[in-house]
Amino acid sequence: SGDYNNGVFAVTGSGADIWGTADALRYVYVPVTGNCTMISRVTSVQNIDPWSKAGIMIRESVNANAANAFIAVTPGNGVTWQVRTSTGGSTANNNTTGLSAPYWIKLVRSGNTFTGYRSPDGVTWTQLGTQTFTMASTVYIGLALTSHNNSSLCAATFDNVTGPGWA
Repeated sequence: SGDYNNGVFAVTGSGADIWGTADALRYVYVPVTGNCTMISRVTSVQNIDPWSKAGIMIRESVNANAANAFIAVTPGNGVTWQVRTSTGGSTANNNTTGLSAPYWIKLVRSGNTFTGYRSPDGVTWTQLGTQTFTMASTVYIGLALTSHNNSSLCAATFDNVTGPGWA
């Protein structure tokens, strides 16, 4: 589920993972054409698994194996930057341990370059990863959540969400 109330997005979902060659997740999104930037503070992510993930994603399609760029907060592995550079391709990541919600994240698309940033305060940003790969002009940008356990729901909250088409 996904709910918006008083500036807070509450998202609940299960899913085996956002990883490998196909993803299982809850995705709350809007279509965007061209360059875009999305920022959010992940205020909480339930600890279903150390690799439960709540973050911002840009996907080429809503198919499970879509190319994507993703930056997320986890309950046990810090902030992670992940990319799948082609449809059905494998996923690569880079993470900074020792960080947890509440934490700020930002995802930027400039042409075919995707860059993920993290911040403790929403003011000072540290680049966590960048990758250049071809993605369609019109994509889906939004809030992504996986419990990392298909049989358990995970809840996450996001505030200070800004991006094209967002409240």
